[in-house]
Amino acid sequence: MSSYTIRIELKDPTASTYIELLYAMLDNGFSRSLVCEKGFAYVLPANEYVYVGADNIRHLTDRVVSLVSAFSPDPAVLVTESSARCWSGLRGVNLA
Repeated sequence: MSSYTIRIELKDPTASTYIELLYAMLDNGFSRSLVCEKGFAYVLPANEYVYVGADNIRHLTDRVVSLVSAFSPDPAVLVTESSARCWSGLRGVNLA
């Protein structure tokens, strides 16, 4: 399984399209949080998601573009395969 970080930029977004983006991504197996080695969870910056799965990077990118294009034309999508992550300043969240 590979782990990916996905960044999405919407063209002329509204509050409604941001909500659609959030639900579309969550309903399709993407997450808005990271969990560290100690089990603590942290919220990602706006419009960033994490995905863990067997998809290759090209297929995953095409999948995200297709998913988001359903409600926001011509989204900008960046997908990065991640073997390790390091962060600072992210807000902690209780997933329980």
